[in-house]
Amino acid sequence: MTYLIAKVEWLRRIHLSFMVIVFFFSAVLINAQTQKDTTTIKLQEVVVYGDEAGKNLTDPLMGRVSIKDKLILNLPVMFGEPDIVKTLQTLPGVSPGVEGFTGLYVHGGDNDQNLFLYQGLPLYHVSHLGGIFSSFNVFTVRSLDFFKSSFPARYGGRISSITDIGMNQPDFEKFTGKFSLGLLGGNAYISAPLVKEKTAFSVGLRRSWIDAISIPTLAIMNQVQKKKGEKHIAQYAFVDFNMRIDHHFNQKSKMYLVGYYGYDNLKIGERLFESREDKNAVMNSGDSDEPSRFFDEDINRLSWGNWGVLGAFDYRLNNGLLHASIYHSNYSSSYKQEKEYQANLSDPSTYGYNRSHTKNKIKDVGFKVSYMGEFGEFYLFESGAGFIHHAYLPEGLLNESREGEELFSDDNNSPDVSANEGYFYMDNTFNITDRVAFQAGLRGVTYHIQSHSHNRLEPRASLRINLSPDYSIKAGYARMYQFVQQISSNYINLPTDLWQPITAELKPLQSDQYSLGLYGNLPHSMYFSVEGWYKDMQHLLEYREGISSLNPNLNWEEKLTAGKGWSYGIDLSVSKTAGKFSGSVGYGLMWNRRKFDELNQGETFPAKFDNRHKLNINANYSLNEKIEFNAGWTYMTGNRLTLSLYNYDIPGDQFPDAPSVGAPNLDEITGVDYYSKRNNIRMPAYHRLDLGMSIHRLLKNGKKGIWNVSLYNAYCRMNPITIKKDDVNKIWEAKGNQWNRVFKTFSFIPVIPSVSYTYIF
Repeated sequence: MTYLIAKVEWLRRIHLSFMVIVFFFSAVLINAQTQKDTTTIKLQEVVVYGDEAGKNLTDPLMGRVSIKDKLILNLPVMFGEPDIVKTLQTLPGVSPGVEGFTGLYVHGGDNDQNLFLYQGLPLYHVSHLGGIFSSFNVFTVRSLDFFKSSFPARYGGRISSITDIGMNQPDFEKFTGKFSLGLLGGNAYISAPLVKEKTAFSVGLRRSWIDAISIPTLAIMNQVQKKKGEKHIAQYAFVDFNMRIDHHFNQKSKMYLVGYYGYDNLKIGERLFESREDKNAVMNSGDSDEPSRFFDEDINRLSWGNWGVLGAFDYRLNNGLLHASIYHSNYSSSYKQEKEYQANLSDPSTYGYNRSHTKNKIKDVGFKVSYMGEFGEFYLFESGAGFIHHAYLPEGLLNESREGEELFSDDNNSPDVSANEGYFYMDNTFNITDRVAFQAGLRGVTYHIQSHSHNRLEPRASLRINLSPDYSIKAGYARMYQFVQQISSNYINLPTDLWQPITAELKPLQSDQYSLGLYGNLPHSMYFSVEGWYKDMQHLLEYREGISSLNPNLNWEEKLTAGKGWSYGIDLSVSKTAGKFSGSVGYGLMWNRRKFDELNQGETFPAKFDNRHKLNINANYSLNEKIEFNAGWTYMTGNRLTLSLYNYDIPGDQFPDAPSVGAPNLDEITGVDYYSKRNNIRMPAYHRLDLGMSIHRLLKNGKKGIWNVSLYNAYCRMNPITIKKDDVNKIWEAKGNQWNRVFKTFSFIPVIPSVSYTYIF
């Protein structure tokens, strides 16, 4: 719990600094705009249920969300631009995790169980600034397909969801572009032909300027704190770069090259030193000696991100498409904790430091060939095969310290781990009659690591039956395997949590999901869907109890234990479009459980994100061609948390009746924390209202400008992210023979206004 509170306090300081910057910049840009994070309406209603309603009735696949072309730019806006991942968070059956983080917990799965493909390039981390932004520049995105129930056989490697993002093709005719200025960053996209009708390119660049605008804010804060002997250290920046070059050989064949780069760098800490008040206090005490000067500095540094390149070749046959691609993908994360101090600057023996460094890396090189052929309206055939070489650094740990002249160093010498993965797949879609469609697929995969091969088959099947032109029912089954998992050692998942591959002893994560749904068109331009689902998960990995994830004396495999999980629920959505108004309601009901032989005494316990109820209500109103209003309200049952409610009495305790809290260095007085079971506390319910307005302006020569204004969390609901059990002695209150304990909730995201302007030419 102490580690958790330290993490939360660290995150709270990040977000407090972030909020100071937000409001400072908002005041300067009082012109106004952005929509918001949860305006699901445009995803769920206009896109999914407006244009996609007919397709959802006829497609045998379940739980699929598709967004195409210009509708991408109509997604919900927060801090100046639409956010794909935050929009997906609003879907029934998808939990967002902890507020302020780009988590995606689909049908009871964990955040690492979602596969993101960017024009075929796999990405391992897709968020910036702790989740305030996702890593996708929407100006570069042409289409998005999201799967949460049925999965085509061409996808594999994750068990909970697939997000397949297609890039915009460059413009082969003319120079075009888009520029956007938001509250915390800028976004640019340009496209132009290199050889007309033959070769063209596009480039997207997005960068935060939080580091630039925070300099004066920090300078003012540190000037105020200087007399107290304190200095705050903070710096953050992220960069996204996207590139694509297309070349058309002829009408049948083309090739393209894609590049992606997205990285974050964060530094935060504080420095304590002798203040003027300290010096005056010593001098006024009558002590003739000069006060000893000192410093004590703590700094945390985090960096994480992906980069990669992909080359592809497409050849159109008479009735199909032949595709081949090769790619290199690189993911890395680094977390450094540095403490440096000196009690007396005139005495070198009082100098010391403690440094720890955690590294995690994944490098993939892969290629794929596939064929898709459509044989009339009756039969669609897809098949392919591929190979991936994985190079992992599961856990690089280095601890260094110095105290006076003594030096200490502890390195776990974690070796790189290599694995080879080969796969093939085949998918068959049969439109048997106008009323019946059936899809059957099979994916086979072999994963070779540590001289051991894991060979697995993944059957997939979906059935659709039209009850009438307006109603259909569907049923589906999918088996999925996953060969690498990201393990978190605390309640709040961080981007630097370690990705760990399976081994010869650890089996691949397995999921079996069963789905049944009813879909239909209702009177008055309404559409509904109801999906029931059950998911069984085997070989989930967690850290063992009592084992420190940062212990360099244990191999990373020895720190892990395997268990199982299961989840089930109902996803319900209703949407309506009528003239200038459109709206949607999405509701999810879910149960989410875990069981590990070596955790929680082998008893079943609820998952962290066992969110029983989740409700999203969204509305969009177009006043005219220029002005559009949006509103979205989100409600969700609170997350789960492990919290000590009682304490063990220690023999000889001078306060045997005091249920105190285990204050540091006072265990003989306060007792030992007692944890009844894992995730034993449910957090308070989460709810939030977002409001937004868009103002469209037509400029000269066909150019366009868009102002966005929004309020995130409009009624300033301070949603707690964790609970602290207070261990400060001064809060104890004696009332006869009774003792009181204090628990406090931590919250850090209030109402956030935002503004952006987009220029399109």
